[in-house]
Amino acid sequence: MLLLGLVALSSALAESWLLLGLSLLLFVAGCAFFHDAPRNTPAKPLGILSPADGVVSFRRECHDPYLAREAIRIGITVPLFSNYLLRAPIEGEVTAIEGAPRKVSCIRTDEGESILIVVSRGWLLGVRPVWAGFGDRVGQGRICGARRLSRVVDVYLPADCRVEVQLGQPLRCGETVLATLLRRSA
Repeated sequence: MLLLGLVALSSALAESWLLLGLSLLLFVAGCAFFHDAPRNTPAKPLGILSPADGVVSFRRECHDPYLAREAIRIGITVPLFSNYLLRAPIEGEVTAIEGAPRKVSCIRTDEGESILIVVSRGWLLGVRPVWAGFGDRVGQGRICGARRLSRVVDVYLPADCRVEVQLGQPLRCGETVLATLLRRSA
């Protein structure tokens, strides 16, 4: 709506067709950037989907600095003009992490596992990537937030899950399975 308003304002004030043309071009580019095409979310209940479009830039076993656990960190490099919206990697409840910066969002599954989405290296940071409030549920593959023009999205997974992507592999948010949670025997 803001872009449409700018187009209307510039056309009202424009004495030049060039300014009107540039405003329309900006409007079309904005619509393309914020448009989210339908996605074919796979029916995989324990699958962890990619929250953003991009390419797998790294996969590391590491210490999770936010939850103080051993984890697998998958880095997703996002093209500058890629989809702006994030999709929930798994179904669960959005939870708060004590002392974590606002660039981190946590989704806790019904199985008790925590999946973290961390946005970095971009503009407009300072707002949680997942819009849902703490205690709200998000559905797997559903729109849940925005990457805030971030160029890197990291996903922290439990250390015992099975990673299903390779370095350099292209990812589609809400469609590509990054990993699978393994069932724990009781």
